[in-house]
Amino acid sequence: MRLLERIRHTSFWAIDFLKKSPIKKHVTNIATINKNPFTEKNKKQRAQYLSNILNHATTTTSYYNNSISNTLHDFPVIDKNIIIKNFEAFTSERFKNVKLIEVSTSGSTGLPFKVLQDKNKKNRNTADTLYFSEKAGFKIGYKLLYLRHWSTTYSKNKWIGWIQNILKIEVLDLNDKYINKLTKVLRKDKSNKGWLGFASAFEELCNSLERQNKEPLKANVNSIIAISETLNDYTKQRMSYYFDAPIVSRYSNMENGIIAQQEKNDSVFKINWASYYVEILDLKKDTPVKRGGLGRIVVTDLFNFGMPILRYDTGDLGVMELRGDTYCFTKIEGRKTDIILNTNGEIVSAFVWSSLNKYKNIRQYQLIQEEEKKYTLNLNTDTKFTKINGVIAECKNVLGNDAEITVNYVDEIPLLASGKRKTTINKYILIKKS
Repeated sequence: MRLLERIRHTSFWAIDFLKKSPIKKHVTNIATINKNPFTEKNKKQRAQYLSNILNHATTTTSYYNNSISNTLHDFPVIDKNIIIKNFEAFTSERFKNVKLIEVSTSGSTGLPFKVLQDKNKKNRNTADTLYFSEKAGFKIGYKLLYLRHWSTTYSKNKWIGWIQNILKIEVLDLNDKYINKLTKVLRKDKSNKGWLGFASAFEELCNSLERQNKEPLKANVNSIIAISETLNDYTKQRMSYYFDAPIVSRYSNMENGIIAQQEKNDSVFKINWASYYVEILDLKKDTPVKRGGLGRIVVTDLFNFGMPILRYDTGDLGVMELRGDTYCFTKIEGRKTDIILNTNGEIVSAFVWSSLNKYKNIRQYQLIQEEEKKYTLNLNTDTKFTKINGVIAECKNVLGNDAEITVNYVDEIPLLASGKRKTTINKYILIKKS
């Protein structure tokens, strides 16, 4: 570590020490449990955490006060809309006179959404972040290159900003001119760095570097963590190429925290069993899928006593399987409304669309499923595109030869309010649900 990095690192832990080391204790606990969550000792500890939050929810919240069982599977599955409609009922009466921390999302896929967290939950989330960031190669004190949409919601006070050493990079500013300027700054900055950002923004960054025929940057990057969206193979390979650092995908949300993360050089997601209880439930019924089957990711937060969130349907789909001595996510497919079905009604993995990046004239792409066998492909190309027949053939190879594909050439694939850019949308699923 360089001098300023060491000062930041030491300052953070000194402040924590003066507060009786709440974050340090959480980090130690998280590391101990996640090393092997299914040893008898750790299973017993996790079972106690689960029992504590269930008992707290039934005795201090009006939403759960009729749930007399202490068995998780007897509790109802909830989602974002249920919490919004019953916000006060989810808040613990024990914290009525305690200032809780509000955490909110932008509502990029629907209504804006907020939850409340108590101070211990906030410390747990900080510890989760430190633990999983270090697993990816990032340490406190390093410069964090944070690529996202920076609304006022995410502003920080100057002291916290200095400690965290964040370089805010606005996803709305991503264009060749801005990226060219940014790469020059990164080359001159000799400090240790780590990337954190939306997967779609990293893809946009790589496309720009490709268009400009950039060489790999010697920028002292130690880690790259993609968040919020599916990380495709193209982006994974090109980010590692340009920044000479391992890249991992993190599965998290604002209302809970870090639920799972890939390890370096591994495609499976190690679940954060230390802080959450995770289930995979059937797509239509609130029953477990067979092990290895695709289902809804449902999360119980073990540490938010201010607003207990139990059996929360995240809206995402995944597959959980045994790897070694622990259960991991072997697939995370994203939200149901982002899932594309082929003409036989089978789910198509989002990863296949990264093959479109091999066409260097395509700046952006978006596939929309309109009906059972009808699709729209939006393409943003920088020059006259002459290989559309090849693109359609590739799409039909995945979707089915009977797929009807309409191609639209557009000037821009619009960003969501959050700064994310959807590459797939399924309107057919939305129509079937209504």
